[in-house]
Amino acid sequence: MYEISELKNGLKVATCRAAEAKSVALGVWIGVGGRYEAKSSSGISHFIEHMVFKGTKKRTYRQIKESIEGLGGLLNGFTSEEVTCFMAKVLDKHSQSTLDVLLDIITNPLLKKSDITKERLVIFEEIKMYFDLPNHLAYDRLLELLWPNHALGRNLAGDFDSLKAIDKDFMLRFMKKYYDLSNVLVTACGNISHSQILNYLNKILKNKNNDLNKRQELSYAPVVIDQKKPNYVFLKKDTQQTHLCLGFHALRRRDPLRHAMTLLHVILGANMSSRLFNEVREKNGYAYEIATATKRFSDTGAFIVHAGVVNKNTENALNLILEQLKKISQVNVKKSELSRAKIYCRGQLLMGLEDTLEHMSWFGESIMTDGKPQYVEKVIQGIEKVTAEEVKFLAKKIFTKNKLNLSVVGPVDDQKRKKLINILRRF
Repeated sequence: MYEISELKNGLKVATCRAAEAKSVALGVWIGVGGRYEAKSSSGISHFIEHMVFKGTKKRTYRQIKESIEGLGGLLNGFTSEEVTCFMAKVLDKHSQSTLDVLLDIITNPLLKKSDITKERLVIFEEIKMYFDLPNHLAYDRLLELLWPNHALGRNLAGDFDSLKAIDKDFMLRFMKKYYDLSNVLVTACGNISHSQILNYLNKILKNKNNDLNKRQELSYAPVVIDQKKPNYVFLKKDTQQTHLCLGFHALRRRDPLRHAMTLLHVILGANMSSRLFNEVREKNGYAYEIATATKRFSDTGAFIVHAGVVNKNTENALNLILEQLKKISQVNVKKSELSRAKIYCRGQLLMGLEDTLEHMSWFGESIMTDGKPQYVEKVIQGIEKVTAEEVKFLAKKIFTKNKLNLSVVGPVDDQKRKKLINILRRF
């Protein structure tokens, strides 16, 4: 299904042909993200992601956008902890010109000083926006608890001080190190062949050569977990809801029990059939929004529960959430519930991969982070093999007092704070 090649300049190429599609999704992935950054340069990966859209030696910022959106296509980019990606989805006949745009912005950005100054202000506003959203604020504080004094515990957008220190020279040095073609992956999914993509790349990059012997070793600081008791942080804010974020240290990306963690997430909080949704919202009316999430990295991970709860029921909601976590770590999931969770996983995965952009993102990220693509059949097989005993074993392993972290944002006074801390201590 997937074809993978490496060009002489070190650039890697991966494709998945879907001949029945009318579109092609293209991605240009860079092996760098937030966890590669020093604290003093926090946010530079995200800053550069913004800046490359501002213009190149061949195109103005309007030409970059209009050359794809003007043809009915989609253009976007994102920065995560371990990768940066620039992507587009277009009709198949526009594949070559779109690929040229994506490669142009990462190899020939102007990085004008005036644009850097303006975009820095834009990112300041982005950060302020998150400060004004209590659910995002609670989430950011949770990351700081989970990974204190580590890049994974910092906001990907950086902070005001680090952004002020980033100038054009800093960006150029950073891009020279990380945007080398040997650290780039080009992906394509849709009505296009592997040979077509290789042909396009040879034309677009005909004058781009690397000395692979001079390639730098790129790495980041590993995570060391040394938590021995519950951690918590409270931010008093005059909000109509109290926002809770619970986080537990969990599994790295390729852990043998990763499929069990997926099912644990589905059973507890991935949809309206989940336990937390039914117990916290449907039965008791403590919250409108209640869900779980997982974070997975090369060497660590987290299991997260987040909720916006009725202020007067904050303690009740926290108690109920922790009761459900304790229950699933003590009692085997019923066969019918486990079966529904597996069916849900399979359905969501297969339906998601029908979209060329989703499919491109699926195998592109796995190649960048694991060095090889995920195959949907193997993932489904792995999910089907998970037993109720494995789910309980994993829940018991994750949901322990010494892995518990709680972030709370809302109108929490001293009395309520003490009550919430006591609930954690009884867990």
